[in-house]
Amino acid sequence: MIRSVFLFIPFTFLFVTTNILAQTMEEGPVAGATFDSTWVWEETEIYFDFGESRIRPEGDSLLTDLQQAFVHRPEADYLIQAHTDAIGTDGANLRLSANRANAVAERLLQLGVDSSQIRLETFGESRPQAENDTDEGRQYNRRATVRVQEKRKMFWMSGEVVDKDTGEGIPAEIVIRSREHLDSASTDTTGKYLIPVPDNTVIGIETFAPGYFFHSEMFKARAIQPPSLRVELPPIKPGEVVALHHFYFVGNQDTLLPRSEPELYRLRRFMEINPGISIEIAGHINLPNNPPVALTSWNYNLSVRRARRIYNYLIEEGVERERLAYIGFGNWNMRFPHARTQQEQELNRRVEIRIPGEGEVISSQDTIIPDEKFLQRRLEQWKQE
Repeated sequence: MIRSVFLFIPFTFLFVTTNILAQTMEEGPVAGATFDSTWVWEETEIYFDFGESRIRPEGDSLLTDLQQAFVHRPEADYLIQAHTDAIGTDGANLRLSANRANAVAERLLQLGVDSSQIRLETFGESRPQAENDTDEGRQYNRRATVRVQEKRKMFWMSGEVVDKDTGEGIPAEIVIRSREHLDSASTDTTGKYLIPVPDNTVIGIETFAPGYFFHSEMFKARAIQPPSLRVELPPIKPGEVVALHHFYFVGNQDTLLPRSEPELYRLRRFMEINPGISIEIAGHINLPNNPPVALTSWNYNLSVRRARRIYNYLIEEGVERERLAYIGFGNWNMRFPHARTQQEQELNRRVEIRIPGEGEVISSQDTIIPDEKFLQRRLEQWKQE
């Protein structure tokens, strides 16, 4: 049996066990091989009085909340594992744990859980989670654990990470995300990796390596057509400008929408694994078919505030202030000055980062007072590459 640990969204996860099927060879996982995985969504414990199988009011509330949280998942199972303390005979305690399991199951049935979703396991006093020589310990042992879990099909996805300039494999970190799944892996010294992914699911893959810009993409992972991804990471070079396309702001505000969180994580991770670099953050707005906005205008200030929002986030996450600077460019450098489509407008409304050149001193906009000539010179500097 191969055991893996996965993270889930929402973060009420516990753990996952995976059972490799015959397609996986004895020496290790094979690209494209499928296996079953038990996803544990949540686990809660119901405690009982001494010698009792009656559910307490607080336990009833926990069961009600659990059923309401997972009523939308008829495919989920409710595994009930019941226990006792060590007072009494083995046979009596085994019967008592069975009564406790049945009481929990009966309450779940009353709440609307289908009987086909419920499984019972009884252990009597054989699996204590605390010592039985104190009242407190015995209370912890008088319990029924309710685990909400689900079977999922997974498969092993292969890929490699290479240097974009040389084509040589590089050591890298791989992160896989879906709406309900988060996992990571590392490449070997040649840049190759295997990682388990949920079958028939849209996933995002993120790639990080020291000395390189990060990469992300999304696709539908299917075991019947297992992808083998080749990611070409561009090396970090002074003067290089990279657009961060997945920052989403509330309209006409500098407030980031929740779907920007993965991009925030990617940028923070990039700074963590490259402690020797500094970046300048630039904010842009979408105002097509208009002349460059005045530096005293609200629109220009919006581009500054959006860049500062990312700057402040990184500082709050522990990135040293001296490694960061920010500036706003208003609509002075739109990708599509006459944008017609929604996509073109989104590409205008962006955040970029730039690696300063050797010996270059950069300052944040709260320490400088730009005029039009200054801003034009800075734009030319950003466009040099």
